Amino acid sequence: MSQVPGIAHMPLPVAPDQLRGMYLFAYLVYLIPMNLALGFPLLTLMAEAVGQGKGDTTLRRVATWLARRTAGVVVLAMVAGLPPYLLGMALHGNAALPAAQRMGWLWLALIPLCFVACGAAFWVPLRRRGTEPSTLRPFLPDIVESYLLAFRRRGLERPGLLLTIVAAAALLGIGFIFIAHAILMGRPDLWGPGADAAAGTVLPLGDSQLLPRLLHTLLGALALSGFAVAWHGAERVADGESAYGRTALRFGVLWFAIATGLQMLAGPWFLFSLKPEVTRLFLGGSASTTLWLWTGAGASIVAVLLAAIAAAAPEPRQYVWGAAPVLLFSLGAMTTVRLAAREAVLQRVPAEAGLLRIPPQAAPPGPLLLALVAGGVAAAAIGYMLWAAAAGRRRAA
Repeated sequence: MSQVPGIAHMPLPVAPDQLRGMYLFAYLVYLIPMNLALGFPLLTLMAEAVGQGKGDTTLRRVATWLARRTAGVVVLAMVAGLPPYLLGMALHGNAALPAAQRMGWLWLALIPLCFVACGAAFWVPLRRRGTEPSTLRPFLPDIVESYLLAFRRRGLERPGLLLTIVAAAALLGIGFIFIAHAILMGRPDLWGPGADAAAGTVLPLGDSQLLPRLLHTLLGALALSGFAVAWHGAERVADGESAYGRTALRFGVLWFAIATGLQMLAGPWFLFSLKPEVTRLFLGGSASTTLWLWTGAGASIVAVLLAAIAAAAPEPRQYVWGAAPVLLFSLGAMTTVRLAAREAVLQRVPAEAGLLRIPPQAAPPGPLLLALVAGGVAAAAIGYMLWAAAAGRRRAA
């Protein structure tokens, strides 16, 4: 089994602590589109199913709104996932690479799953009634758009329900592989020098973390996606579409509240599925980790309360806008906690796996500042794009 040297062996122009700060920032930027990419297809299916069952065309319009934006968030998640992936490989490559090798074909399955998820997400809005390919103009060259429009005019339009299921299944498969890999990284007994080399593909299916971690991730995606729908509904109410806006607002707030509540119930299961020395960090063993955990949980409750008030308020936009920074703080706190748990697990891996570790050396803060500036420019560009798209829709209306 080949072994990759630790971060201290790499000629990086940044200290490990600064690299961890860059990783935290990049992971938080990736976390939002990743959760939306996973949650949007699921909420699309729910809105479509409930809308068809009740004969509610307004809910089906919510489903169409979600489907038309799934392609964008999937692409954004794939692009935003590259920086934390590369930074994570620099930080934990000595565990990440051999763990991926032992996953074998399942790790390589990420490639076709990414193609399937992205392709299905693009085709969903093209096959939903009343949707033109021009809705994907930010992501499609003109020649590709013209070909897709020609296909549509030849009568190949179909409802996008099946493709939504395909996209959701592919994204769930990607999430499962990443979670299994993250768990396997902390299990050098399955990939280290003492592991059985003849065991073939290795998966931590019997690990106590797997089910609670999958459930916690899925509920988090539904919660954040529900809040995005609630934000959309509040904006439509403010723009004068009261009937549709109220339906979208209530639907989003309902799933935001349900998923957040279930996530808090699943949290202790996930917490106590970790190794005892890691669990103790959250129960007073580390003052900062414990503080981040409980303030993040409290912020989630406050965000749910503000969203619930918005659902009943005559002017919901101000309450949704107030809940957004609270929810963002909660995401940041929980991301800090998650990465602290990962560090606590992986910092023992080199010794357990027989890998070398050299004490880190000091480095100038220049690369960290450069990364923060680049991230700020990227965030400003994405924000401007979203603002321009919203402004264009308002002018068209």
